[in-house]
Amino acid sequence: MLRPMTSAGALAATEVRAALAVAADLAGCGSPADLEAVLLGMPDLIGAEYLGAGELRRGGDEEAIGVLPQITYPYAFDADALADWATHWHQHPVFSRRLVRPDQQVLSYADFLSAREWRKLGIYSAYRRLGLRGELSLQLAGDGRRTAVLTVHRVDRAFGERERELLEVLAPHLRAAYARLEQGQEADRRRAALERGLEHVGACVVMVGSDGRIAAADPRAEEVMRRWFGSRPGAELLPVELSEWVEASRTAVGAPRLVRDRADRHLEVLLAGASAGERLLVLRERHTGPPTPAQLMDALPVTRRQAEVLALLGEGRSDAEIAHRLGISVRTVGHHVEHILERLGVSNRTAAAALVHTVA
Repeated sequence: MLRPMTSAGALAATEVRAALAVAADLAGCGSPADLEAVLLGMPDLIGAEYLGAGELRRGGDEEAIGVLPQITYPYAFDADALADWATHWHQHPVFSRRLVRPDQQVLSYADFLSAREWRKLGIYSAYRRLGLRGELSLQLAGDGRRTAVLTVHRVDRAFGERERELLEVLAPHLRAAYARLEQGQEADRRRAALERGLEHVGACVVMVGSDGRIAAADPRAEEVMRRWFGSRPGAELLPVELSEWVEASRTAVGAPRLVRDRADRHLEVLLAGASAGERLLVLRERHTGPPTPAQLMDALPVTRRQAEVLALLGEGRSDAEIAHRLGISVRTVGHHVEHILERLGVSNRTAAAALVHTVA
């Protein structure tokens, strides 16, 4: 039977102060390492020998690591015990329950099973190997597909109401810290994916604050701005021509574009709104002539010689013409073409030549 939620009224004043100090540390966590450092200090507060934190996800009864590192303190659990747990974790009445629906309570397997019922389960062998007698766990996050859980263990006796109440006091602070880190890592993943996508199409980004100064810029953007607009008047300032264009475009309807052309290069700058008065400058530079072998090597999974062959394929050259230009045999060209098709995942030389023209 499930217990009702408890309050911190039964805790001593010193314990409440200690819990509040941990809550303050949790509020300052800015990385998984920060959170891990706070968690590793919790066994002393709770009166536990071991602490574990990690994430389970649906799919083949497989344990998976989430935002938190999978940690155990003071040392890693016995490998055989972990293997037993990984095999039978679905028998655990708390963990299996939390994969079905979120649960706010601090729970123990003893809330669901008698000691005799517990000892009959396959998962009990993992606890027997380690001599664990007491366990409390708190769900940090869950959505039916995965559950992130913090668990504390004892080897000599079960946990009492004091320990359960301490975890309940800390529960909202632990969940908030976990959620912040999870959101931050998700934002990082999305930002990295966006940057990869922009890089794939030859674009780079500059973020301009409401004061007209550069708030952030990737290194490639710095290089492109210097090549097209010259030196900047200050470390945080846009080049003068670009700054004037941004200022003049603030009241424009739609997404203003600035286009520049040179003998072998083309530049397009797009100005887009961001938030809180910030603007994004998306700079896309491309070569107007056919790509060089070096550019093909940078953009495609080919070797130097394959890039030379591929560049000529892109020009529509025959194997005989390629052999003459590179000073190799027609048979060798044929071998290179076969390897190129395999590396690029295309079925014929026409498709390979088409890929050449996508490289800016």
